[in-house]
Amino acid sequence: MFAKSWKMFGWMGITGVCASALCAPTLGARYADVPGYYEPGSNVDVVFGSDPIERFDNAQAALGGPGQQVALSQGTLTEIVSLGGWTDDPTTGTNNRTPGLVVGFSIEVLNAPGNDLLVVGNAPAAFTFYEPGFIEVAIESDGGGAIPNGWQNETFYLIKPGNYNQITDPRTSNNPITITSNPDFSLNYSAPFDDDTNLPGYFDVTPGGDGFNISDAIDLAGNAVNLNSIAYVRLRSVSDSAFPFGTSLAPDVDYLQVVELPGDIDADGFVGITDLNLVLSNWNNAVPAGAQSQGDPNGDGFVGIDDLNLVLSNWNAGTPPPPSSNVPEPATALMLVCTMTLLSLRRRGYSSKSFPDHL
Repeated sequence: MFAKSWKMFGWMGITGVCASALCAPTLGARYADVPGYYEPGSNVDVVFGSDPIERFDNAQAALGGPGQQVALSQGTLTEIVSLGGWTDDPTTGTNNRTPGLVVGFSIEVLNAPGNDLLVVGNAPAAFTFYEPGFIEVAIESDGGGAIPNGWQNETFYLIKPGNYNQITDPRTSNNPITITSNPDFSLNYSAPFDDDTNLPGYFDVTPGGDGFNISDAIDLAGNAVNLNSIAYVRLRSVSDSAFPFGTSLAPDVDYLQVVELPGDIDADGFVGITDLNLVLSNWNNAVPAGAQSQGDPNGDGFVGIDDLNLVLSNWNAGTPPPPSSNVPEPATALMLVCTMTLLSLRRRGYSSKSFPDHL
């Protein structure tokens, strides 16, 4: 948080000022917050000792961040939802929806350099025990973030698994995984799933979560697709194989977190003049809710002072891009910001008495 006095910030070698009342954007972590659908596969994990059987099948557990719990059928609190095995539960009959879990982000997730998402399951650190699942991503074609049931009209693309060339595409066929157990309960997985440290593109493998890069998305033909952002994520099981003790490989999901640099609305890995220009170019305009790439990083559907503050609060963060002849003079950029800020202050009823006398 900024102090109650004015805070100085560096502006490309020029010193600027920012009023504290206007420079306190929320820069906290973002998590999946829009429910989509949940269709469990076979043998969803159950609460040990529950009678009657209580399953980890409350999809709301995948929304929000770490520590947020939901109640199961008998009131047990949990952070985890289980996807079950690849196949439909045979007791439900033929199903017209793909088994798995779909969640959305009300503010679009930009495709920036490096990983864009962290999917956290419950893979333990104490011993090798993982249940691989794969993820697919989709945009919101109306622009911006996820909307209720919006996923139904979108095309999902696979985040390419690290062993894609050695397995059948997980979207079109299950991938049986043979697992044997030693007397000490250590598990041996068949190739190419035998090394849990070499399975990028899968979730519920790595303790603490698995990272994903939107740039790794591919279509059904295996071709790379260019996605500037996404709004929806679908998580599904890789296999219907069973552990030695008879339960299916059932990937679990705790939460999905956005890996982002707040204020980097052009997703180039740096908060600077191009991000500022995106805000200024749509200043005082309405945009689709959640469309931070259109100059609305706070995702409220209007480009204004809150979006400007979000850019300024992280100014010069990240790795600077190569120099460009299109970058305006620092004084020009500062004048634009000051003008927009003063206009917003006037509209919101600020007077000269709101400002410190010593400036």
